[in-house]
Amino acid sequence: MTRFAALALALTLVAAPLAAGDDPPPAPGPDPAAVERQAKVSVEYFKKEFKGDTGRKINAMLELSRVKHDLVVHELGKRGLRDPDAEVRDAAAQLLAEMPFNSELAGTYLRDNLAANEEFPEVQVSIIRGLGKLKFKDCIEPLKDAAKRLNEEKYRWVTVEVVRTMGILADPACLTFLLWLAEYGGVALKWATGEVTVDTGASGDVDQKAAEAAWQAKYGHVKPKRPPAPIIKAYMQELELAVEKITGQKFASSKEFREWLEAHAKELGISPKDLKQR
Repeated sequence: MTRFAALALALTLVAAPLAAGDDPPPAPGPDPAAVERQAKVSVEYFKKEFKGDTGRKINAMLELSRVKHDLVVHELGKRGLRDPDAEVRDAAAQLLAEMPFNSELAGTYLRDNLAANEEFPEVQVSIIRGLGKLKFKDCIEPLKDAAKRLNEEKYRWVTVEVVRTMGILADPACLTFLLWLAEYGGVALKWATGEVTVDTGASGDVDQKAAEAAWQAKYGHVKPKRPPAPIIKAYMQELELAVEKITGQKFASSKEFREWLEAHAKELGISPKDLKQR
């Protein structure tokens, strides 16, 4: 075989497509050392830019968050989430929710700053939503505490978000608290007549308000036998959905939910004492 023929054969073999069933070689991941160098540079730049008005601080955090590294998570958690400006803290919470490469670290910062934002329910909502997005389960007790001001108008969206997040986490440890919510005030409530889904693409509680309006238009004519506590009407659909996600069961009433929970308490690791608490 001539040199030309051998070269032609080699080129043909290189250019040949992979045989059926062959997997392409995995693409090389980013060099950890290079990412760390980039993170250090970005953090130094961030420290210089994280000053002045709200907009400048938020822009600095946005630029920093482009680098996915633990150093970035630390800066967002230590500076952004503890800034005096509530809007900055709210933005930091949303950015930390986009750090699933270290959900343990990001989730810890979110959880540890939940109670500190008690007077800022809009920040709490972003923190709670982030905990759900990161699937960070080591936050059940702080979530319960955040939801306990449910009868105050400005905190009802916090309670709704807690219930929704408990459904996402799907942890049986949430069930006794959800039962307490279902029976709040000692009144056994009917579950939602039906459900509606609304996605406007807007931020904040726009979707929730639109969903409530749609539900009212569709089912508002159905009068409950006993009037529930006002706040329960706002989160009843989320409560029903959360319980179904965790248990895999649908219940016609909070009474059925309690009976099922009592029957399955042992396998779920729930003590009889917990079921008696209100």
